[in-house]
Amino acid sequence: MAARWGRAAALVAGLLAWSVRPALAHGITSGAPQLLDQPVGQYFLSVWTVPVPAAVGVLHVTIALHGGAAGGVVVGAVIEVTVRNASGAVLATAVAREGDTNKFLYEADVQLMAPGDMEVEVAVKDPQAAGAARFALLVGAGAAPGLAPGAVRLAALAALVVLLLGGGLAALRRKAVPHAA
Repeated sequence: MAARWGRAAALVAGLLAWSVRPALAHGITSGAPQLLDQPVGQYFLSVWTVPVPAAVGVLHVTIALHGGAAGGVVVGAVIEVTVRNASGAVLATAVAREGDTNKFLYEADVQLMAPGDMEVEVAVKDPQAAGAARFALLVGAGAAPGLAPGAVRLAALAALVVLLLGGGLAALRRKAVPHAA
């Protein structure tokens, strides 16, 4: 009986790890690398975007700024992300904030309303590193609206936990009731 519960606990732990994986995109250098060690003033800038490939909806931009006087990570800078269409019109702008998970990274969420060829500008507004870097981004139409994969995984995990707990309680009740001889 204990071996069965051990296997069930291992299964639940594995499913939990599988369901949480999509949340790691925020604050960790996951996603498509767009710029790596691009010089901006005396600093260097690296940028990653999620989703991969880029699609209509929210574009999550993760930014690393490093290489100051001591060569380390730069915190406290003002960084702005601007998205322009092929004709140069500004479609969206966001000020990057310190990362939620990793305080050494900056994050910005930009709403992309239409597919097409875009140019993304990441502007650093720091006295020692004022400047900008740009990269081209092809934005696709995206998938039909629906549940996010993480939500589906979490719902499946919750259903499995309820089934396992129900089965365990039923087994305990059967054991606790004395059998008539």
